[in-house]
Amino acid sequence: MEWLLPLILQIVIPADSLMQVTLNKSLAQVIQEQISCRKEFNEAKQEFEQANMIDDVVARFNAVDRLRRTVLLRCGVRP
Repeated sequence: MEWLLPLILQIVIPADSLMQVTLNKSLAQVIQEQISCRKEFNEAKQEFEQANMIDDVVARFNAVDRLRRTVLLRCGVRP
């Protein structure tokens, strides 16, 4: 059982670093968003699909980020 914690840390620390680099948020934030707001994200699925169809990369990123923040505020999680 003592070996379990080091194993978990070997997986979580690189995953957290990767999340920080790619999404600019910690693994804990991503998990909290997905667990706490799953229902709200599912309700906004069509809006996310429409935002992902935007051709301009910067406009697409801004639209998805704005939508994500709106959903998080609806479910009470601070973005």
